[in-house]
Amino acid sequence: MVSPKLPLLLVLLHAVFGSAYRWYNWQFEVTCQSDAYIVPEDEAATAKFLKEQYPRGSHIKVVGNGHGFGNLTTCVDNSLTEKPTYIVSLDNLKHLSINKEDMTVTFGAGWDVYDLIKELKANGLSFDHLGVERVQNFVGASTTGTHGSGSSTGNMASQIVGLRVLDSQGNLRVLDEKHNGEELKAFRISLGALGLITEMTIRVQPTLHMKKTTKVLNATSDYSKMYQELAQLYREHDRMTVWGPHFDWDADTQSWALEPTYFLSWWEPTDYTDVQNCTLNYCANGCGDCKKEYICYDEVTDAISCPPQGVCTREFYAEIEHFFPIEYYAEAAANYTIFQQSQTPRMDAPYNHQMVIQHRSLKGDDTYLSPVNTYNLSPELSGVFGVIEIDWIQEYNNFTTLWQNQELAMEFLPHFGEIYNVRPHWNKMSPPNPTYTLEKFPKLPEFLAIQERQDPKCQFVNDFLVRQLGITRCQDFLSS
Repeated sequence: MVSPKLPLLLVLLHAVFGSAYRWYNWQFEVTCQSDAYIVPEDEAATAKFLKEQYPRGSHIKVVGNGHGFGNLTTCVDNSLTEKPTYIVSLDNLKHLSINKEDMTVTFGAGWDVYDLIKELKANGLSFDHLGVERVQNFVGASTTGTHGSGSSTGNMASQIVGLRVLDSQGNLRVLDEKHNGEELKAFRISLGALGLITEMTIRVQPTLHMKKTTKVLNATSDYSKMYQELAQLYREHDRMTVWGPHFDWDADTQSWALEPTYFLSWWEPTDYTDVQNCTLNYCANGCGDCKKEYICYDEVTDAISCPPQGVCTREFYAEIEHFFPIEYYAEAAANYTIFQQSQTPRMDAPYNHQMVIQHRSLKGDDTYLSPVNTYNLSPELSGVFGVIEIDWIQEYNNFTTLWQNQELAMEFLPHFGEIYNVRPHWNKMSPPNPTYTLEKFPKLPEFLAIQERQDPKCQFVNDFLVRQLGITRCQDFLSS
């Protein structure tokens, strides 16, 4: 059966008579139109739907909350193909079980990060690491490489110890660390290319409290000096995020003006459990009264991330996020900033407002398509990655400005990729270049072999995946 609010039969009948469903990402610059929006009631109904669609070769794309900047989750638009094309939501898969003996939580694919946090708190548990926001679907966020900051902290996917996955024929595959741990390394960050994840099991920990310290620093146009000082701070603090430097758009001079100050925060475990007050200021997301020095204490998820009400930036913005060995951090950060400033004359579209450069660190891992995989690192490197993010934020929503800034964002990887062994965050301005992808993700051939087994008719791919991963057998996926 499927959800009573959206019966499968009704959806398919609507598709026959020309009804369609248009999908958008969170800021409406990525969109596609499918024949229908499918919401199965449970895993069995999901498998049944896949079995029915396999003979037709239907295009199938699972979506969460659309919190992405690129076209990774775009469905195959029904104007491009004669085959049926569907968007699938697994929102109804909301079962959950907690095992405190082995400190794991198993849950259906419909859970969002925000709701999972509440369940863990109610049971005296915490995530070890998350991204800065909680608005995403957990499966979608983790399997695209979402992360927080910490030199001994991995991305969200590193917490995954088990999965239930349906292939394109509706066959179930159960993965865990004990029985097929090597294959689990491919599925942890699968980009939607390996099937429909219906259930996930992750490691958790007893409630963890953190002390958050925020400091205000003076900015300088001597970028080399500024970033060398930050590199030293990263050596001193395990979990640290730098929000800055900040630049404001000067409409009169058509240039970016460096703000005199910026701020950073670091987190450390604490036994203090009295007043929990980090949620009074949502600076985990760079908004609130952030440029002030303070100390707060809270449960780890409230100390490092913010709930939907703490998401202050609703305007369009373009973003890049690049990962590279942290040993290159000071030099790379300076050169990224210099390159950005050298491109200022191009940024003459209306409504530019602010540009913020953010810096984090992340522990490397052994996951096939993780942006912080350690497979091609030389022995002298630590396996810790620096992360540079640049956000171009608008004063008002304007597509011309958005597209202009995204065009510039695409140029950073070609400029710096080979120099610093850079890997972009999936779904954030990743140029489609399979040769480069193979160099930075040496396990890509093994991933593609699994992808062919899971999706022999290329039903789960889209243009982004085919071009970015070099899935040559799927080059004619629209028609074949």
